[in-house]
Amino acid sequence: MTSDDVSAIEVTDGVRSLHLEWDDPGIAVLGMIQLTRDELVERIRTGELPLPPLAKLLNIEVVDAAPGRMTLRLTPDERHVNFLGVVGGGVVGAVLDVAMWGAVQLSVQDKSMLTTVSMTSNLVRGVSHTQGALEAVAEAVHVGRTTATAESRLVDAAGKVYATATATFVRMGGGNG
Repeated sequence: MTSDDVSAIEVTDGVRSLHLEWDDPGIAVLGMIQLTRDELVERIRTGELPLPPLAKLLNIEVVDAAPGRMTLRLTPDERHVNFLGVVGGGVVGAVLDVAMWGAVQLSVQDKSMLTTVSMTSNLVRGVSHTQGALEAVAEAVHVGRTTATAESRLVDAAGKVYATATATFVRMGGGNG
């Protein structure tokens, strides 16, 4: 994904607007079903597999992906601000969840898909919509026959931690893990 693909907020006469475009989300689902794990990893890393609409909406980009790990970039802006004027905890939780899901999903060798069944997040400092890009770095901790776990952290360029999370995933079927 290039920076040209990331949605941008436009301001006209003081009114903010956001125009989003995305590919059919079914393309990614078909890719997950039809591709080998290594092909899937490569297409996610190169941006050949389109990101889901949620990634476009939240301004998330893939930085790196490999079996057992995923790094996403969140560039906060005004679309992420809550009533307190800071980036909402739900936005932080969503990017951490997606990164952890990627880390465990890319570890699966068969065609089964995983889904989050529980997640705990800890916000350790506030996130401003003007501070610049943050990275959600996630690693699979355990990928078993029926469940998987992962951990992640949201950090800035200097390595300062803004949030941490852990999650449990369950296989939805289709594999022999």
